[in-house]
Amino acid sequence: MAVTNWVDHLSAKEVAGAIYPGVGTEGILVLIGFVLWIGWHVLQAMQENDKLSSLARKRHGPNSHKSNVTDW
Repeated sequence: MAVTNWVDHLSAKEVAGAIYPGVGTEGILVLIGFVLWIGWHVLQAMQENDKLSSLARKRHGPNSHKSNVTDW
């Protein structure tokens, strides 16, 4: 079936305006994306704090780089 007139096709009862899959799920997908985005930032901050606090416990001095001390 070839569509020659999109206006008539999209206004037909069979189509009812749904021209892509997942119509009506946009709000849920935005909410899921927002939760994942905030969750990623929380996890990233926790990992960075753990890394920085472990480096702070080693108490490297300002001249430690001259002794080839690498902890990264």
